Amino acid sequence: MSKSQDTVPALRRAVRILDMVKNAAKPPLAADVARQLDLPRSTAHGLLAVMQELGLLEKTVTQGYRLGTRLLDWAGDVTEKRDLVSEFYHVLETRSDLEAFTVTLTMLEGAEVVYVACRNSATVLGASFRVGMRLPAIFTATGNAMLAGMDDASFREWLALHPVTTWPQPLTPNGICSVTTLVREIAEIKDRGYAVDDEQVHDGLWCFGAAVKDHSGRALAGIGISLPQAELGRYSVARLGGVASRLAEAVSFRLGYRAE
Repeated sequence: MSKSQDTVPALRRAVRILDMVKNAAKPPLAADVARQLDLPRSTAHGLLAVMQELGLLEKTVTQGYRLGTRLLDWAGDVTEKRDLVSEFYHVLETRSDLEAFTVTLTMLEGAEVVYVACRNSATVLGASFRVGMRLPAIFTATGNAMLAGMDDASFREWLALHPVTTWPQPLTPNGICSVTTLVREIAEIKDRGYAVDDEQVHDGLWCFGAAVKDHSGRALAGIGISLPQAELGRYSVARLGGVASRLAEAVSFRLGYRAE
């Protein structure tokens, strides 16, 4: 074993324990874990106690161990994201009319959006989008669409967690830089049903975004369609906003959301 591999032996042992519990025919006892994994009894008991405390393992009535519910929470989150991305691409496959646009899917993480899926158009946008990219949420159409999808209490909580003093410098002269402007923008998005990035991320690039909702109506993600400012004259703003809204509605429907 290399030196780098030996720096976190407790974590490696914990993973081995999880694998063992998962594959066991019946919930193993602490003594079984120590024996099968060749661990000192004190080490096995210590690891099992902490893993139980953290919800990674649960003790059965026979004093054996089974996988804990925290793992189900993690698995559910991974499954949710995988389902979201697959449904996004499924809907795109049915929409040949969107080939002129770059279409992106983002999720809100703190004060940023992270891009989890993307289909680029053949048109040169002047900016590239890629999976894993992060941008400040307040400058993006998808980020503001997700903020507008929050209830008032959740939005106030988000503002409290991300005060204006921590906001990044605008990326272009059009970038939102005050709470007053953001609050007004969120109200407009709620009213019209879509968000507009009017060259806030990149000069010469416009984006129209709408929120994707899960089965409970929670704003889970944001879908954006982007095009160069030079192409904007071919469409009306309302039409492009409607395209983004209907695309988000189609993905939301496939995720189980039913509008009242």
